[in-house]
This record gives sequence, structure tokens and C-alpha cells, in this order.
Amino acid sequence: MATLLLKNISIKKSSIEIGNVPFHIPFIIMLIINVVLLLFMISDTSIYIKEARGFFENATFPYKIANLGVSLCMYLTGNPLLNDYGLRIPFVLIHIANCILMYAISLRFFTHKKDALLCVGIFMLIPGISVGALIVSNIGIIIFLSLSLIYYQMRYNRILYVNVILASILDSGGAVLCLALFFYTLIHRNHKTLIFSIIFFGVNMYIFTPIHGVPRAYFIDTIGLLAIIFTPAFFIYYTATLYISTIRDRVILLNLIPFIGIIFSLLLSVRQQVLLESFLPPISVGVPILLRRILFDIRTRLPQFRFKYHLRFSVIIALLLFGNLVLYGNKLTYLFDKNRNFAFSFYGAKDIAKTLQDRGITNIRIPNKELALRLRFYGINDGDKYKLLEIGNGDIEVRMLNRKVASYRVF
Repeated sequence: MATLLLKNISIKKSSIEIGNVPFHIPFIIMLIINVVLLLFMISDTSIYIKEARGFFENATFPYKIANLGVSLCMYLTGNPLLNDYGLRIPFVLIHIANCILMYAISLRFFTHKKDALLCVGIFMLIPGISVGALIVSNIGIIIFLSLSLIYYQMRYNRILYVNVILASILDSGGAVLCLALFFYTLIHRNHKTLIFSIIFFGVNMYIFTPIHGVPRAYFIDTIGLLAIIFTPAFFIYYTATLYISTIRDRVILLNLIPFIGIIFSLLLSVRQQVLLESFLPPISVGVPILLRRILFDIRTRLPQFRFKYHLRFSVIIALLLFGNLVLYGNKLTYLFDKNRNFAFSFYGAKDIAKTLQDRGITNIRIPNKELALRLRFYGINDGDKYKLLEIGNGDIEVRMLNRKVASYRVF
């Protein structure tokens, strides 16, 4: 399917024509590797308490998708221990579509074919993008709406209004698309689109009321979280590049959307805590702008003067790889410390549920309400015959790299 989609990607006459399907094979291989890693994480992790609450109590759009996915998974397999796949695969599929869109945008944006591969590779390596492909949220959906809006504008020089409408009513991050469209049409003097962007910005503000509460500064916290999501070196270079591109170069949605996203989230953080889950999607779509700047700095200099630019780029890639090592290999911390790490809340529930089901127990009292809700997702319901308690010498163990980090006993 990916090959058929890629076969239709074309480039303007001023650029290189891409009609050779074998060229897309490296991208397909990269995408397969990325998806395999995501599927590994799905098989290894359990539902998080926030997701469990949302799954059983929340009627928002991403949880409707998740419920549909789980229902389909149960229909096909009948095994609640496989519910994680039904929960997360829909968002992995959205991630695949996002990678294809980023690749298509890059092919139109860069002159050299290999630059498009490098660009989508960096996009896949951003830790926040990988997390967005794994958790139940609007992240992947808003990224898709942002990227398809950018691609449509680049290819047809028109605005895909339906994307702005959908983003405005789905998530508070849709305000960024409205603001970006406002400034874009202000610069290009399109009065009808200007009015459209103002209206739907107001709609977004009315639905989600992102400005609320008593003013309290979270500016430093927001910068710190953005640095973690993107890695510090990437975020600093990315922000500077977007500023230069937006202020000095031709204003297009590809540089304007992420730049407005950063500015709006930082301004909002001056008075209140910002939900970065909503602002990450529009901020993350400007990777081609960053890569073009990096490659320009390298290629416009004589070989003997390129060392510091190669070094800068190498540091960014190294930190991105380290961020992915922390994400996919977080269990490695248990080799050095048996205490529970930052990702522990995403583990354990599925292992406990499997042990209980192997013992023929599907109904049990669990005083820990959070654990009870997570186990309910795997078919372990409330009962009165048995009771599950966490104790130090329990026979139901949660182990990480053969180290016991929690244990429970049935009474």
C-alpha cells in the first residue's frame, strides 16, 4: 500500500521528477523499521492509568477510535490480553500516514532526493513524535491535519479549509493553525480567508478555553518540556532556524505553523500551564526548514571549513538517537538501579492480568483503584471471592530485565 501511495508522488517541473518506485524503497525500509519498533513497544507495555480512565469514561474523538480498535481486536482474537494492539495500532497507522506526508512534502521542498530521506528520518527520530504514535491522544491526528494542510498548499497553492475546521473543533492546538492561517493571509492579503481564520480561532477559544485560571508563570517549565520532547540541541537550533526562516525568508505554512506554535505556547506559558500534548503537533511539522538550514550551512562552505557544522549536526542526531534509546530501551536503567524508573506506570498491568487469567481468575477485588481500572482493560473485573494486594514477597511478580520491581499476592 505504501508503495502505491509513493508511486503517485510527483515533483514540480522545476525540481527533480520522482517516478522511479525503486528510489522509494529506502523510505519504505525506514518506515518498516520504525513501525516494528513501535509494535515492539506495544507488545511490551501496558495501558497507562490516564488512558484507562479515558477509555472507560472519556467520549473524545481519540478514545472513540481506541474503543473501536479494541472492539475490532476482541472480535478478531477474543483475547483481552491483545487489547493493547487494538488500542494503539490506529494511532500507529496515523503515524505511518504522517511519515508519508512528511516524505511527500520533503520531495517537493528539497532538490536532492537523499535530503527527503534524511528529513523523514529525523522526523521519525523525534521522541515526541514516537510517543504521539503510541499513546491515545490527538497528537497524530493534528499532525496529520497540519501536514496535509501544508502539502495541499505547496502543491496546489490553496488552503485546505476543512483541515482548519476539524483541528479547531478537535483540540486546543487547532488555535495554532488558525493563527498561522491568519498571519499567512494577512501577508498575502486574502480577506475572506482572514475572516475565516478569525472565526474559527474564536470557535476554538470558545470550545477549549485554553486561557483560564489565576495567572502563574510556567515559562521555564514549558521550555524544559519542549527541550525534552525534541532534545535540547534540536529544540534550540530548530527555534532559531524557524525564526530566521519566518522573519527573513518567504513566509509559507511550512515555517509559519511551527513558528506560531512555539511563540503561542511560550506566550501562553507566561500566565498558565500549557498542555504541550496539544501544541506539539503544529510545532513539529517544520523539520524540512531545519534540515535545509543545516545542509545550506554545510554545502556553502569549503570542505576545510565544514567541521563545526558537521559537528553541530552530529550532536543533534546523537541526541535524537539517545532520546530514542531512552524511549525504547528504558528498561536498561534496571541494570544499574532496581528502583522504579519514569516509565514504570506503563508496565506491569498486562503481566499481572496474564498471571491471574492463567490461574483462572477473572473476577477479583483490588483495593488499588488505578490498578483495578487498568486490569479491567485486560478482562479482569471486580469480584468478591479473591483479593489482590501488593506485598513485598508476593508470588505474582512484575520483573524488568529479570529484576523484581513489584509483587502481588492473591488472598
